[in-house]
Amino acid sequence: MKTFKEVVTFLEKEINKEYTFEAIFEGENEIDTEDFNEVVQKIDLDNNGTTDVIIDYIGDPIFILDRGHNVYKEIKMLDVNRVWEGEELTSMVMKQIDNKTIFIREIKLPSYTTEKSKNIIIKKNQKDVVYDRKTNKATEVIRDRKFRVDTLEVKFGDFVASNPNKKKIKNKIKEIHFEATPCYGSCPVFELKITSDGNLEYHGKQSTNFIGRKKLKLDATQLEELFGLIEYMDVKSLKDRYAVNATDNPSGNLKVVFKNGDIKEIYDYGRFGTYNLRVVYKKLMQISDDIK
Repeated sequence: MKTFKEVVTFLEKEINKEYTFEAIFEGENEIDTEDFNEVVQKIDLDNNGTTDVIIDYIGDPIFILDRGHNVYKEIKMLDVNRVWEGEELTSMVMKQIDNKTIFIREIKLPSYTTEKSKNIIIKKNQKDVVYDRKTNKATEVIRDRKFRVDTLEVKFGDFVASNPNKKKIKNKIKEIHFEATPCYGSCPVFELKITSDGNLEYHGKQSTNFIGRKKLKLDATQLEELFGLIEYMDVKSLKDRYAVNATDNPSGNLKVVFKNGDIKEIYDYGRFGTYNLRVVYKKLMQISDDIK
């Protein structure tokens, strides 16, 4: 790809056949090579030997993985701008560290947060806006604010939070169980069990593409990425319970059975526990969506 026209043709052919990407480059014709290479960066994001693409022009960047054999996949960082969570993405930089492409994000946390972590920083005397319900006005104040620093990399077919202790992980998974519960609305409700050899037992209950019980074999790539991520994020070290400060949300019940007999269970109301847990939930929801 050397021109915007070629980029648009690629995106519409390989990523979304029903959507036109022409608006991204509206008004642009041919530009010099230097400017084009700033907008369309070719880089091996996941260190698998293939050339991936970052398209960063208008709006959110588009990240495309080359999966080999002319298979391409768009991946996205998980949205942190969830109003009821009160989080705000304030900056993101891309760096090369130890021959890996790393994305460092700074996220402003809500003033009421009690989150404690090694990646929490406090900035003094930050400008902030406070809403006064009595006067129905917003005023600017100066106060200390908490920020979370996320370090992300591309692994297991997605953006994941880096694990600095990954060399210590020896927990091999035998099987996983997951239950998606109802919400106030049309959230998918299902249960599934996946074993390390790829056998999948699925029970679609409500608002799923398949209602009923079904047994099938999980795609080898999906299995490797799902189990690999759970082992990589050291699920045993996570809390047993997470919950968002909201109502009428779905929950997730994750049970991981290890080959040495250990069991880890996590109840997550709102399914917002940690970044990598959210990636796991996304993969499990995709597995459910694919069953018809």
